[in-house]
Amino acid sequence: MDASVEENASHQTESECKLAKSEEAEKPSNSIGLLPVMIFLAATVTTAVMVELLPHASKVFPWSFSDSIEDQQQPPPTYAIFGRSPTEEHLVHVVKVLEMFGYQRVGVNESWNLLWAHDYPFLSFSSLKNLGQHQVVNHLPGCGYLTNKVDLCTTQLPFLPRAFRLPAQREEFLDYASDNPQALFVQKHNEHRHIKVRAPADIALGSNDSFVQEFVQRPFLVDGHKFDIGVYVVITSVNPLRAYTYSGDVLFRYCPVKYHPFDAENVDKYIVGDDYLPTWEVPSLRKYYNRFGGSMRTVFEAYVRDQGMEPAKIWPQVEHIIRTTIATKERDIVNILRSYKTHNFFDLMRFDLFIDEDLKVFLMEANMSPNLSSAHFKPNSLLYEQVLYSVFNLVGIRPLTAASGTLFGESSEMITADKNLATDLNKCAVYDCDKSCNREECHLCLQCLSGTEYKMLQQAHEEHLHRVDMKRIIPQPIHDLKSFHIVEKTANMTKRNAWMTRWFYNKCQFDAAWCN
Repeated sequence: MDASVEENASHQTESECKLAKSEEAEKPSNSIGLLPVMIFLAATVTTAVMVELLPHASKVFPWSFSDSIEDQQQPPPTYAIFGRSPTEEHLVHVVKVLEMFGYQRVGVNESWNLLWAHDYPFLSFSSLKNLGQHQVVNHLPGCGYLTNKVDLCTTQLPFLPRAFRLPAQREEFLDYASDNPQALFVQKHNEHRHIKVRAPADIALGSNDSFVQEFVQRPFLVDGHKFDIGVYVVITSVNPLRAYTYSGDVLFRYCPVKYHPFDAENVDKYIVGDDYLPTWEVPSLRKYYNRFGGSMRTVFEAYVRDQGMEPAKIWPQVEHIIRTTIATKERDIVNILRSYKTHNFFDLMRFDLFIDEDLKVFLMEANMSPNLSSAHFKPNSLLYEQVLYSVFNLVGIRPLTAASGTLFGESSEMITADKNLATDLNKCAVYDCDKSCNREECHLCLQCLSGTEYKMLQQAHEEHLHRVDMKRIIPQPIHDLKSFHIVEKTANMTKRNAWMTRWFYNKCQFDAAWCN
């Protein structure tokens, strides 16, 4: 309050007091002064008005009259589940983590912030083509290009055992079998059922929607058991590509029967089923897992070292396989995404791989909705919940108590400001990018970013801050800045992928935390 206003108020108060005293001396003691009556009437009217306006008081007055914290909170974010299974045992951990985050469940036809789809949802809900800014779905339209077993395994990639689509590639398969008489094959369908090793003569060549794939006969064994490796992968963006792997652990599943002597009729020797042998029941792994508290990955690595081999050569192969596979299918997914207004999608999948005697890694398949149920093996519950915790934080689904936004798409300058996105300032200044954006050198300068590009960098920045145990593999990590030749690395990339890779490269130059 200004000093003059305070002085006038003081003089007015003194005058009112003198007037009240003189009137009090002149009137009988039982009379009521005019001023108290006016104050009483004013208070009564004000109270009446406030009672009438109370539900809308916050619209009339800029301050809050409520002392209740509950009244000041926004309604909690919501999630819905889409799946065709009559039970939801496989979703127990998804529900647990989301409700721990403060999310409330609603129906699929209600207003939701997250749609958790165990099955492919895009053929059932045309509304997903027009998602709101605060809505997100856990699958990518077109993700089948990665998760459809026939499409993936018949792609010509060096880390996929040779495969042939049937019946379309029947003659090619027969020629290959003739040239490789010692080869054995597995016939597979998308449903992943009734898999068995067969000789070429026993393959059903006229079977539709199936493929035949060469069987790798020299697998690496642990205590005589064949196994596969499940790596959890999250794709957070397409065009530009950004993808991460869960680094906290890897799912190892061992065949329940020893591989040798090999018997094609006994699929438990070479096919991992629901009742697989868990890490903690494999004799040579028990001491590392039970006594010394290792993870599935670290106890396997300890075993490999016990065999006089180096497990470190495995994981660069795994990252290369995942990175190459996703990049190979990106264009197909981009074409599907063209008909979607907003691209508020992420995809959690599991890449299943196996290793031969020389520690060479092969890709088996990518699972669209990996099993996250611990019904068979209770100790796996920790793995699944830690995976979900990391994934949700990465994509913007975070606990309500977090300092950051609680809904997908929310952001604030407290998390990401212009200075966090600006890179290569010298180049921006040399080419006067604040005056003209025509040069390629200006494409990462803040003044030249479109609104969509700004949002892409903002999302990449926030993913980096909230990775938890997710490791970025696309854009490729920079393990040695001096030997990472950015021009060569981006030469064969799409324009948008090269742009995103250069941004991470620029960030890495000034902060090593951005290199990986």
